[in-house]
Amino acid sequence: MHDDGSTPTRGAEHQAAEHSIKVVPVGEVSEPHGLIWKAVDALLFVGICAMLLSLAAQMVSRQMGASLPWTEELTRFLFMDTTFLGMAAGFRAAVHPRVNFAVAWGPAWLKQVSVHLYAICGTVFFSVLLYKTWELMLQQYAAGESSPALGLKMFLVTLPLVISAALAIVAHITTVYFSPYMRKRILEGEMIA
Repeated sequence: MHDDGSTPTRGAEHQAAEHSIKVVPVGEVSEPHGLIWKAVDALLFVGICAMLLSLAAQMVSRQMGASLPWTEELTRFLFMDTTFLGMAAGFRAAVHPRVNFAVAWGPAWLKQVSVHLYAICGTVFFSVLLYKTWELMLQQYAAGESSPALGLKMFLVTLPLVISAALAIVAHITTVYFSPYMRKRILEGEMIA
């Protein structure tokens, strides 16, 4: 395409900010995979497959005129647990959105401080979540709560939330302070496309 000068150009600030944020195709992302994270990935795969099967059973049973109540409950529990595990896995790979544009337009010192703020804010948030989900799980265990349709002990449903919050804390700390590759990705503001 030829530019004859009639196309408006962007300001130098916008061009600099645009060039400081790199978009990386998903296939080119090398994620750290330890034994724990491989187990998380396997649980996510199993959870999503089980959720799809549960939804399929629900649809088929409704078409036949007799809805299976346990499928709705199972789908809800699986959705909640896979969402939280997926969130922790996302922080492991540093693929969650960050305020890259503000950092790119700010002074150089803001970029250096932002990675520590990312780790601190995430760790504080997930520490509170860990404490509250742990408290809820203990309350459910003490009360002997069970789900109405499946008869599943509710503390077992809350346990993945506790584990996910702990994994998210580990992911924040390891990506910023123990993985040079991930820290570089966070500092450079790469976003996964």
